[in-house]
Amino acid sequence: MTSVKLALRNLFRNRWRSGLTLAAVAVAVGLMTWTLSLYEGWLQEMVRGATAVETAQVQIHTAAYVDQPRAYRSFPLDSALVERILSISGVVSVAPRVEAHGLVGNERRSQVARILGVDPSRERRTTPVADAVVRGRWLAAQPPPYPAPREVVLGSGVARQLQVGPGDELVTFLEAADGSLGNELLRVVGVVETANTQIDRTTVYVHLGDAQTLAALDGEIHEIAIRTADLTAARETASRLARAVGARIGAPDPDESASDDDLVVRPWQEILPGIDQMIVIFRRSYWVLYLLVYLLAAAGILNTQRMSALERRREFGVMMAIGMRPRRMLRTLLVETGTLGVVGAFLGCVLGTGLSWYYAVRGFDMTLLADQASFSYMGVAFSERLYFVLRPSHVLEPVAVMVVVALLSGLWPAIRAARIDPAPTIAGRT
Repeated sequence: MTSVKLALRNLFRNRWRSGLTLAAVAVAVGLMTWTLSLYEGWLQEMVRGATAVETAQVQIHTAAYVDQPRAYRSFPLDSALVERILSISGVVSVAPRVEAHGLVGNERRSQVARILGVDPSRERRTTPVADAVVRGRWLAAQPPPYPAPREVVLGSGVARQLQVGPGDELVTFLEAADGSLGNELLRVVGVVETANTQIDRTTVYVHLGDAQTLAALDGEIHEIAIRTADLTAARETASRLARAVGARIGAPDPDESASDDDLVVRPWQEILPGIDQMIVIFRRSYWVLYLLVYLLAAAGILNTQRMSALERRREFGVMMAIGMRPRRMLRTLLVETGTLGVVGAFLGCVLGTGLSWYYAVRGFDMTLLADQASFSYMGVAFSERLYFVLRPSHVLEPVAVMVVVALLSGLWPAIRAARIDPAPTIAGRT
């Protein structure tokens, strides 16, 4: 009888013990696949939440503005430039912006705010901020004719601080690009709540043309925010953009000679280095999870195989007494353990892949963890459903590692069984 047939017969003789080992392996593999898919979905949702509301996935500025943002460090809004950007593979939409900081308030209260001039239609296609309106409405496609007050949409924190709402009027003052004092009468038309606390507490939105007039930027902007089709391919998209528009990729080095007017294309990893570093740390922590789960599974397999070897010592003694060599005994026991590992890993693969695929399609309801439909974690906005991301490595790595772990866990009991002395073992003296 071959080692494989003998191993299979031995496994079926004690179905309960074999079932326990199979369950340990299957649960470990299924748990790892499910958890890795959850982690990857969480990380992508973190990137989406950090970039979607404001920064988008790629941005274009002047080199001087990247070095030190100032109102006068702008560049012309060229329709040909916008069309070239939109023609690049992977680009979904673009949003030109003017960014300024000034005082917003009325006769009772005031607050320093970040004033963001946007094209309402392009901003709606690039970020979900227009869908975050909780009171009033988003900016109209075209600003109202003068002398009507300019439209403004407030972050919810700004609205609470100023105690105003849709229909109320505000005044804003800021230092323009030419050094003059810009001022304008504003009428609140809406309030947004993005779940990004920094935006909600500091940002107000006005029409792009109104911001250009207010900041003395005739036809110029500070940045172009670019939404990409794939979050994970932002660097590649940024490289294609830089080549297409004749810009440099990434912020210039201090020692590198560069004109202040040179355009710089930066992916979100450079715009938000803290988020990028957090993702690196999370991915490195995978190995801690791997180690914990596999150590627990290995302990279970080792204990089961050790108990099996102790219970079957007399059987092993008889087999060796009738001529089975220690090497074949070792091979037979390792085949038993390997079979349990392979079958258990397959069952775990089916279980983990099925659950992960379900949540990748249907999403995990985050409202089970929080009362509100959307919430923020470490300043990053999360939506109400978390979609898992299932990659081939999330399936193959746990299966391969668990089979190896099973074999290593069964090696010590198998070696001890192969070294027994048949005579005293059969007599029950060991």
